[in-house]
Order: sequence, then C-alpha cells, then structure tokens
Amino acid sequence: MQRCCRRRWLFFLCLLCGGVQSNLMGEKRRGANSLELPEPSPGESGALVRLYLCRHGQTDYNAEGKIQGSGVDRSLSEVGLAQAESIGEALRDIPLDMIGSSTLTRAIQTAEAISKRHPGANRVEHEGLREMNFGDMEGKVLEDFRHNYQILIEAWAVGDVRRRWPGGGESPFDVESRARAALRDLGIIGVNCERGVRHVALVTHGRFNKILLASLLGEGLNRAGLIKQENCCINVIDIDPCAPFDSTTACTKIVINFFDHLK
Repeated sequence: MQRCCRRRWLFFLCLLCGGVQSNLMGEKRRGANSLELPEPSPGESGALVRLYLCRHGQTDYNAEGKIQGSGVDRSLSEVGLAQAESIGEALRDIPLDMIGSSTLTRAIQTAEAISKRHPGANRVEHEGLREMNFGDMEGKVLEDFRHNYQILIEAWAVGDVRRRWPGGGESPFDVESRARAALRDLGIIGVNCERGVRHVALVTHGRFNKILLASLLGEGLNRAGLIKQENCCINVIDIDPCAPFDSTTACTKIVINFFDHLK
C-alpha cells in the first residue's frame, strides 16, 4: 500500500513539474535539434498568427522542486541562462515581428535571449502572461504539501476547474481567462485583423502554458495537467486572429513541447 501511494504521488508531482510521460499533446523530439515546421497556411480570413509559446529557462527553485508561481520572482540559474541562449538560437531564423513575455524575471531573461537575435521585433511584457498564483504553496517545497496538492489536482481532473489554491491562489479557469485576455490585448486572437501571416513568440510559464494550450486546442482544462512542458520548450500553434476571443476551434497544433535544441 505504501509503495502504491508513493507511485501515485510521483505521478501527480510530474503533472505540476512537466515530467509526466503521457504523449497526449504530441511531444516532438526530432533529429539534428531542428525545429521543422510546415509553411503557414491562412484560412478563410486570410490572416494567421503563428504563435511560438515558450517556457522560461531553469531557475534554482525549479532544480530544488520548489513552487514559484506568480509571487516568487527568481532569476535564471546558470543552466537556465544556457537554455535561454539555446532557445534563442532555435528561433533565430523565424521571422518574428513580436516577442512577448510575462513580467517575471525568469521569463524576461529568456525572452531577451530571443530578442537580441531579432532586433527589429517589437518587445513587450504583459501582466496577464504571469504564472499561476499558487497561494500558500509559493516558495515552498512541493513534497511538503503532497496531500493538499493531490486533493486539488484530483478536483481539477474531474472538472472542478474553478477551485483555487488556498491562500489567495488561482484556479485553472482564472488563468485561462486572463491568458486569453492577454492574447487579445497583444492582437493574437479576437481582433479585427488584416490579411497576412505574423510570427509571435511569447515566453511564459509551465502551468500557464498547460492551461492555455488545453484551452486553445479545445482539450478541456481538466486535461491540462497531462501536457508536458520542459524548461525552455517551444510550442507552435497556428491561430486565426479574426476568430472570437473565446474560440476553441481557431487554433491548430503544429508542435508541442519541442526541446531538442537543449541537447
């Protein structure tokens, strides 16, 4: 019984930290560290945004299994700085016209590594792209809160996605709402758009990415925890910017959790 409970806990730990082995959302590991993408193909509107949704590089808290969330602002570690340079190289040849990030240092540092290779791209920061607020758990070792964490994750998995972290934290629904609002503010979805293709990179956070990807791709917020997100991974999604703000059918998955550039 004890071994069974431990295995179950390790599974839930992976859901938060991005290590679950499920390939639900199409993880890509290609040869030669190359990001191989099809040509963008706008739909009936004639407009398309190719979104490169990235996770920030590693921090010391990531390595130590501590919760950061939106209230803990750690800088990248030496490993994280090297990862940021690698993601910058991976996106060097993409014709980015905008590079955005949350307002947290770990995301800003990663975005700057991309931005310095694209001096002509518009560089923006947005509060709505911050990591989920984990309430009382922020700054603490996840292992110390295994019971409370497991209860909440199980609640989300069965559809109680409005349930928040204790101590003023957010729910998946809260994060989805502000994430979509941020995309609208940045002209990525729900806007009066012009014909043509735009390439936009956003550097955000692990749990934030899982929730936003589940929302955009119509997978359901209760399944967000099954999406893997390594530090400095790249997700590529094609979006019809003319679609309604809350659309779940305007996005096409191209690549999820690509991280061969880190090898």
